[in-house]
Amino acid sequence: MKLDLHVHSVYSGHALGSGKQIIKAASDKGIGFAITDHDCCKAWKSFSAEAKKQSVPLVLGEEIKVFRCGDLVGELIGLFMNEPVQPGEIYEVIDCLRKQDALISIAHPFDILRAPLLTGFRLKKEILGLVDAVEVFNGRSWLSRFNKQAQEFAGKNSKPFTAGSDAHFPSEVGNAGLELDCSSLEKARKLIKNGNAKVFGKRTPITTHFKVQLVKAGLLKQE
Repeated sequence: MKLDLHVHSVYSGHALGSGKQIIKAASDKGIGFAITDHDCCKAWKSFSAEAKKQSVPLVLGEEIKVFRCGDLVGELIGLFMNEPVQPGEIYEVIDCLRKQDALISIAHPFDILRAPLLTGFRLKKEILGLVDAVEVFNGRSWLSRFNKQAQEFAGKNSKPFTAGSDAHFPSEVGNAGLELDCSSLEKARKLIKNGNAKVFGKRTPITTHFKVQLVKAGLLKQE
């Protein structure tokens, strides 16, 4: 099974892609994926129904902004979730995810070109024992060294890992993810937590990043 563990939809606000469009893209590539919209789980219901129709493995997730004393720390990805979690103080968010037995991964930990700018994810070492994994390959990282640093960090600390395209458009779905020796999501979850996975992927072309700016400006809209 191949799973792209970082995918956004139109519900993220600066991405495009309906359930039908994204799930068709995943089906065409023979993969499953996690829907991880920014601080939002509005896609869960419609995506679950469409994924069932098309027999596409779907993981319910969310990319959540976390703060410490009011300052942005970065983003965590919750996977295999049961209910939404609001952005907030980092330890409170982790606690909420833990209570629903979600799998927690640090998103793009070394990408200093994302907020918080120039630092990457703060408190990486401090919370390492409280999370399940580190995202070691993100398809939308501008520089390959950001992913390399994440891979080295996870390896040095013997930490399991996740990977994903960070797709903001259906065409990006499946650009990156994990390859797992299983046929069910239940087994996939166990393999991810145990670090028994293989990363696959490629980075998104720079031109695709500029399309996000067009979406933000309202010049490119959902069909």
